[in-house]
Amino acid sequence: MEKIHLDGYKNFRKVYFKDNKKLFNELADGQNPHTMIITCSDSRVAPTKILSATPGELFITRNIGNIVPPYDRNKGATQSAIEYAVNVLKIPNIVILGHSSCGACAHLYHEKTEEEKHMDLDHIDKWLTLAYPAKHDAMLECLSNPNKNRAEITEKNNILLSLQRLMTYPYIVKALEDKTLQIQGWWYDIGSGNLEVYNYDTKEFVKVDCSNE
Repeated sequence: MEKIHLDGYKNFRKVYFKDNKKLFNELADGQNPHTMIITCSDSRVAPTKILSATPGELFITRNIGNIVPPYDRNKGATQSAIEYAVNVLKIPNIVILGHSSCGACAHLYHEKTEEEKHMDLDHIDKWLTLAYPAKHDAMLECLSNPNKNRAEITEKNNILLSLQRLMTYPYIVKALEDKTLQIQGWWYDIGSGNLEVYNYDTKEFVKVDCSNE
């Protein structure tokens, strides 16, 4: 494992770092990212790869399930990252990036096995209670049509829930009113590579058109 990581680093130094030395010299003096990405800890979701971004462009915070907790000025790593992004870095864009096959959303429906009942999952279980509304809305939507993709609906509901939670942050609301900030919800399909963006007008996720690629 150590050799794999070190070989990757050596390749980075020899190729990418060498070819972009000017960029890294500039980044050594500070950062000015244009977008904050709040996404999942899932190793399959790589925002810099998905968006072909260079170092310094994206301010990324990750947690289990790309969840935005309600505003609480007294605690929270995710809350601190949002506060820093908006109030200090003055980042003009925030994106909630959810994805397919999300283990966090699947966990909301999972019944623990006897073995799992003896695992220490207290932090995960408590954290994911924040996503219960996304699960409950998905369950209601699937009542009339059990053939609907409950997993995908839950994942997208969870993105919308995080967007709504951003509105509990006073400085987010002010930035939106001042038109210095935009917030978006994206859903990434790991298997197909498709990206869907939430449309506030139609209330639907719309696939990004790559027909000209």
